[in-house]
Amino acid sequence: LWHKWWDGSSWSEWEDLGGVLTSAPAAVSWGPNRIDVFGRGQNQALWHKWWDGSRWSNWEDLGGILTSAPTVSSWQRNRLDVFGRGQNQALWHKWWDGSRWSEWEDLGGVLTSAPAAVSWGPNRIDVFGRGQNQSLWHKWWDGTRWSQWEDLGGGPINSGPAVASTGVNRLEVFAQGPRNELLFRTWNGTRWSGWQSLGGVLTSEPAAVSWGGNRLDVFARGQNNHLWHIWRP
Repeated sequence: LWHKWWDGSSWSEWEDLGGVLTSAPAAVSWGPNRIDVFGRGQNQALWHKWWDGSRWSNWEDLGGILTSAPTVSSWQRNRLDVFGRGQNQALWHKWWDGSRWSEWEDLGGVLTSAPAAVSWGPNRIDVFGRGQNQSLWHKWWDGTRWSQWEDLGGGPINSGPAVASTGVNRLEVFAQGPRNELLFRTWNGTRWSGWQSLGGVLTSEPAAVSWGGNRLDVFARGQNNHLWHIWRP
């Protein structure tokens, strides 16, 4: 795992954080000066490393057998929810409640991509993945129970999704389209939009984040293997 950071005025050099990963990493922050990073290890299990404000931990093996990169979300301080695709192609979930890690739980479905997860408020999680029909599928935790999987339709996607939230009950989902373009759709609190094209030529799944207001930043690998960026101010 390699790491580079922005300190508010300049970018650091790259630093090697060790480990042997067999997937893309996933990272989240649940509070100031805290970072949790996850990846799939050589044994196909979930591995975890964190920054506590003064130092990086050692890698820890959290078990499981993943067939995709993991994704992680946090809905409150010291809470982590991690998801990945299991050997049975279903969505698997493991969480940290502030004192211990849960066992893995099978949330069903049949995924043909890595999942993507986000939280827009306390005790709320939305998870997305590509289904067997190449469509975008969605499952959510409402604070009491998990929903059934729903097929959001709208046509095929060529990659796993990326998701961000710009506010309470707002979701913004991105994916690579059939022509390798960036696709975008939203949940406005009442209904889902269709897919719309944002152009470009992607050679990887996108990654998306929002840091406040209506701001969205999306990243992906381009045809020249460089990092490409598009944003909504």
